[in-house]
Amino acid sequence: MFHGIATLMGRSLRLDARQLQTHLFRLAFIVIIYMMMMIAQVQAMMYGAPGLQFFMNMIFLNVSFIAFGGISFFSSAITEEKEEDTIGLLMMAGINPLGILLGKSTARMFQALLLLTVQFPFTLLAITLGGVTLHQVVAAYVALLAFTVLMSNVGLLCSVISRRSGTAAGLTTLWLIVHSIMPHLLQAPKAVLLASAWGSSSIFGKWLNSAMDVVIQSDVILRLYAILQTGFDEAIITTQVITNLGGGLAFFLLSWALFYRFALTADVQGISRGMLSQTTRRATWAGSGRAWGNALVWKEYNFLTGGNVFLVIKLVGFLALYFLMYPILAGVRIIAGDPQPWDVDQEVVPAHFAIVIAVLVIELSIYASRLFHDEIRLQTLSSLLMLPRSIAYVAYSKLAGMLLGALPTLLFVIADSVLVAPNADEWFKVAGHPGFWFPIVMFSVFLHLVVLLSLFVKWGALPLAFFVMLITMYCCPIFMILIMISSEGGAAAHLIVLGIAWTLFIVATFVFQMMIHARLYELGAK
Repeated sequence: MFHGIATLMGRSLRLDARQLQTHLFRLAFIVIIYMMMMIAQVQAMMYGAPGLQFFMNMIFLNVSFIAFGGISFFSSAITEEKEEDTIGLLMMAGINPLGILLGKSTARMFQALLLLTVQFPFTLLAITLGGVTLHQVVAAYVALLAFTVLMSNVGLLCSVISRRSGTAAGLTTLWLIVHSIMPHLLQAPKAVLLASAWGSSSIFGKWLNSAMDVVIQSDVILRLYAILQTGFDEAIITTQVITNLGGGLAFFLLSWALFYRFALTADVQGISRGMLSQTTRRATWAGSGRAWGNALVWKEYNFLTGGNVFLVIKLVGFLALYFLMYPILAGVRIIAGDPQPWDVDQEVVPAHFAIVIAVLVIELSIYASRLFHDEIRLQTLSSLLMLPRSIAYVAYSKLAGMLLGALPTLLFVIADSVLVAPNADEWFKVAGHPGFWFPIVMFSVFLHLVVLLSLFVKWGALPLAFFVMLITMYCCPIFMILIMISSEGGAAAHLIVLGIAWTLFIVATFVFQMMIHARLYELGAK
C-alpha cells in the first residue's frame, strides 16, 4: 500500500535530482548568497555589524522566493494535470489521490525545502561577519521552513479546487494578502477587547483574545522581525512554527478530502473559462458577450483577467480598503503606544497607495507569466500564427487585453498619486525625478523577462525571472550607480541620468521583444 502511495513522489524526486536545470537553479541561489556577502564586506568598511545586514537580505529574499513559489510553483501542482486531462490516467495506473498529492505537491515542497537547506551552511557566514548569533540563524530558518510547508499546502488546496492554474494562482495570492494583513487588522480590536471589562474578565472574552494572539503570532514577517532584533533569545519553536506546520497539515488533509469532489469532476464544456461568469438575463454584465472587433483583446480581457466580474471586484475591493486602513493603522499606533491612535487621516492614502502598487506588481507579473500559457499548453499557437496577422500584432493585442484587465488598479494608482501630491508643481517635480522612473523601468524589463521565460519553462517563470533580475542587479548595479549620480547633481544631472536609463530600457526591451518574437516563431513552427 505505502509503496504505491510513494511511487509518484519517488519518481518526482528522482527526476528532479537528474535534471540539470534544477542544480543550476540551486547554484544560482548560492551565487546570490556570495554576491550578498561581497556587498556585506563592502558595507563592513562603512557600517558596523555587516553580518546582520547580510542575514536580513538573505531572510527576506527567501520570504519573497517562498511567496512567489506559492503563487506560481505550488499552485499549479494539480491544475496542470487537469489542464492536460491526465488525472484519470494517473488513477487508472493505480495511483490513488494520496499518491497523486504526495507526488505532485509534496515533492515540490521538498524541492523548496532542499533549496533552503543547501544555503544554510553559507548563511552561517553571517555569524563571522558580526551582528548575528547562531540562535538567530537557526530560529529564522525554522520559521522559514514552517512557512514553506504552509505555503505549499495552501497552493495545493487552491490547485485542487481550481480548474485552471491562473485561478489557483489568483486564489493563492488572495490568501497570501489576507494572511499578511490579518495580524494588523486584529491589533485594534484586540486592544479594545483588552481595555473592556468583558474582554478581560469573561471566559469567552479571554478565549477570543487568545485566538487573536494566535493569529497575530502566526505571521512569519512579524516573527522574522522579532528574530532580527539585537539580543534575541526566544525559543526556536514558537506559535508561528506550530501554527504554520499545523495549518500546512490541515490544508493537505483538506485537499485530500476534496480531491474526489473537485479534481475528478469532468469538464463537459471543454476548456474552462476560469473565473469568467456565464451570461444570464439577471447579470448580462458579468458575461463575456460577443467578441469584439479585436477578438484577441476580448479573449485576454475575459479569459486571462476575469472580465467584468473581476473588474467590479477590484473596484469595490480597493474602495473598501480605504475604510479598512483606519483600524489597521490605528492598531499599529496602539502597539507603538501612541496617545492618539485614531488620528491617522494623513496616513491612510499613502498606505493605500503602497498596497495598490504592490497589488499592481503582483497582478501584472501573474498576467505576464500566463500571456501565452494557454496557446502553448493547448498547442494552438501554430494555428493562431496562421491568421493573416503578424506575430507582433498577436502579441500586442494580447498585451492590450491584459492591460485592460489591470485598468482598475492603474486608475487607483493614478488617483492615489494625485491625492498624495495634490499640488501640480510637486507632482511634476516627483514625476521628473530619476528615482520615480527607475522602478518603472526595472519592472518593465522584469515583465519582458517573465514573458520570455514563460516560453521556455512549463512552470516557475515568475520566481525564475525574479532571481535572474536579482543576480543581474548584483552583478551589474547600473541603476544603483545612476541613482547615486542623480542624488548628488542638479537638474542637468537628472536629465543625463534619465537619458541613460531610458536608453538602456529601450535597448533591453528591444532585445527582449526580438527574442520573444523569435521564440514564438520557433514554437509556432513545431
